[in-house]
Amino acid sequence: MTRGWTGLVTPLLIVMWLITTCASEPKRLGEIEFFGYKGLEVAAVQAALPFHEGDVFPPPKAKSSDGLKRQVSENVRQVVGREPTDISFVCCDAKDAWTVYIGLRGESYQALAFNPAPAGNVGFPKTAMKLQQEMDDAWMGAVMNRRATEDDSQGYTLTDDPKARKAELALRDYALHNETLILQVLASSSDAAHRATAAQMLGYGRQSDEQIDALVRASLDPADDVRNNAVRALWVLAGAKPNLAQRIPPEPFVRLLRSGTWSDHNKASLLFLALTKRREPQLLAQLRGEALDSLIEMARWRNVGHAAAALSILGRIAGMAEEPLNQMIEAGQAEKILAMVDPR
Repeated sequence: MTRGWTGLVTPLLIVMWLITTCASEPKRLGEIEFFGYKGLEVAAVQAALPFHEGDVFPPPKAKSSDGLKRQVSENVRQVVGREPTDISFVCCDAKDAWTVYIGLRGESYQALAFNPAPAGNVGFPKTAMKLQQEMDDAWMGAVMNRRATEDDSQGYTLTDDPKARKAELALRDYALHNETLILQVLASSSDAAHRATAAQMLGYGRQSDEQIDALVRASLDPADDVRNNAVRALWVLAGAKPNLAQRIPPEPFVRLLRSGTWSDHNKASLLFLALTKRREPQLLAQLRGEALDSLIEMARWRNVGHAAAALSILGRIAGMAEEPLNQMIEAGQAEKILAMVDPR
């Protein structure tokens, strides 16, 4: 079970792709946060947006998330001359409010070269896709009803909510009996939805070097959802199985910390939360040298559950002892931690 400050980390985050999903229950917009913004005037961008912190969200006049994202993109372009790399609407924080994350093309952003999109025609049968959808639906219901505490101790997620756990165990059973198909779909299917399902299923499968290698490769898939599911599976594995964590190369995930996609930042930081637990000097030095700006941007996010992983990684880079570091994170003392790792 998650314990201590890590309970603040939201392990599975709902990014609502259709605003109409929650339109019947208007909420407030808690925070607007940015990443990739080094060298840009964030305040000017924020002032130009069609919504502001504290507003009802989604905006009453917004008919779809896609339409609202197009409007935000145009507002950003007018201010900085370039469109944003990502716009994510995330629900919900501890106050039942939305958070908006916007990626900018500043000095801390780096365009990534992802793997070529597969072109194969292999895919899952409808029964398998139904299993995945049932699990997602059950988990979403658990989250919205505040019953999504999870046990990751076996290297895969089991949610406390009975309906979600039943669906997760059904997915695990399928994964254990269809490993070859899952690996084939993840590596070669032209359908991104099927690859995303394969990445999720593989996290519930037999733990092996082949599983790790396939998930690492999928972490650079051209589709956001595939990367998200693959890196999340690796994070859960690494946190529960230190011997498997040593098999995970850091390089792809350092790159994801600088990407233009919010879910890449979120999941890569969680993975490094597990990988830096042993405080290996070479890895900490690599993160300081190649991802410091991105980690600092994330650490300043006001939703502690989203910032906590970056704060912990930065504290480890600074050589802080774990217990006082955790206490500072819980107390909301982000700037004190940042001052220790980057005195500027």
